Amino acid sequence: MFKIYYKTKQCYLSLHSDGEKLLKVSFESKIGNDFSCEFLEESKRELDLYFSKKLKKFSIALDIKGSDFEKSVYKALLEIPYGETRTYKQIAEFIGKDRAYRAVGNANSKNDLAIFVPCHRVVASNGIGGYTGGLDIKRFLLETEGAL
Repeated sequence: MFKIYYKTKQCYLSLHSDGEKLLKVSFESKIGNDFSCEFLEESKRELDLYFSKKLKKFSIALDIKGSDFEKSVYKALLEIPYGETRTYKQIAEFIGKDRAYRAVGNANSKNDLAIFVPCHRVVASNGIGGYTGGLDIKRFLLETEGAL
């Protein structure tokens, strides 16, 4: 198992990989020791490009885990273009589960691949909604993309 830390303007991220796919992204309060690999170095390069507004879609391999419903939500999230948002209700409708907008929010809260699977692009009908990394980080990500 490989793990590196990445510093953004708002927080630290830890990136976890098996050397072939990104397994998990976690929000951290501090940086620990890196145990890197070529795959994670490429992930870091893509994050650098993303935060400098030069990359709008990640290309690295992701290990997306979850129930069938959660995977359908994550697949829908990957369809939201950079700089745009969708509501929880719109995602529910997109996956054919019109009334499951709360379940969409729950699936977002379980997303292990934050930023790479862009759950930050999903907002509430009446505001920004929640975010596992905190609302300041969600605003920061949406502002980075020009969506706020």
